[in-house]
Amino acid sequence: MDRLEKALRDLQAEGRVTEILQRKDGVTVARVETPDGARVLKAFDNPAYAREIRNYRLLSRLGVPTLRVYAAGKDAFLMEDIADSRWRLGRAEDMEDPAVAGLLAAWYRKLHDAGEAYIRDNPDLPLYDEYALVTEESLALVRRKTGTGDWPVWDFLRDNLPALKRAADALSRVLAYNDFYYVNFAVARDGGEALLFDYNLLGKGTRYADVRNVCCSLSKAAGEAFRAAYGFAPDPAEEAADGVMAVLSTLVLAAQRDRFPGWAEEALTALREGLEGPAAALMEMSCREFRNKRM
Repeated sequence: MDRLEKALRDLQAEGRVTEILQRKDGVTVARVETPDGARVLKAFDNPAYAREIRNYRLLSRLGVPTLRVYAAGKDAFLMEDIADSRWRLGRAEDMEDPAVAGLLAAWYRKLHDAGEAYIRDNPDLPLYDEYALVTEESLALVRRKTGTGDWPVWDFLRDNLPALKRAADALSRVLAYNDFYYVNFAVARDGGEALLFDYNLLGKGTRYADVRNVCCSLSKAAGEAFRAAYGFAPDPAEEAADGVMAVLSTLVLAAQRDRFPGWAEEALTALREGLEGPAAALMEMSCREFRNKRM
């Protein structure tokens, strides 16, 4: 509790902690009673996760809707309490609701449109990037952890990984949310708007990958509503890149855990079946784009 009280003092915020909502991976979320009502304090003991503070500031500057932030420092910030606001937390049943999916699509479109211009103008910013997780060293860890060293796909990746990474890195990037699930979004109580919060994994990625990340969690009807409201037209090169890099980055994240998680089994299956098809498509489209620029 002393840590949280110090965080409040550093933020020059009056109030007292009344409830610990979550404590995980060096991040503590607590409800605070202030003279102006309930607030939520988020404090970071892991400096890497304090990037969320920077991400809130960035989205606010770009005009992307977020929960209101009342005060922010280097390792903590104070924001509005959803339970005492015009918002309600997302619910499991929202994942099957086309109306909610349409509201979420509107938020994602704002994020991607604003983020595309921002990343184009600031290409070297150290933003979280799932594609950057894929290296020779990280794939060696995957190979060892999964006991798949005799699979032919590893010979293919040994020969083609540099070209694949160059092709993927050449794709247009947007600000990507990367962490979609109903526990991370809020819906206005009047049903007119929705937004995502918890920006720890906000980074850069492709539109295709971020939309795929949403729609694979939605029901079929909700997914169709999301794509329609977003106006989503898949880019073939982004789709090909996702078919390779998303598989590999998922396996890298899984291999970093003590036990291989169930959510990575599908990626392991894709690896076993081989990645040559989407990889060849990606490299061919990359070469074609390079030729077009030279003409």
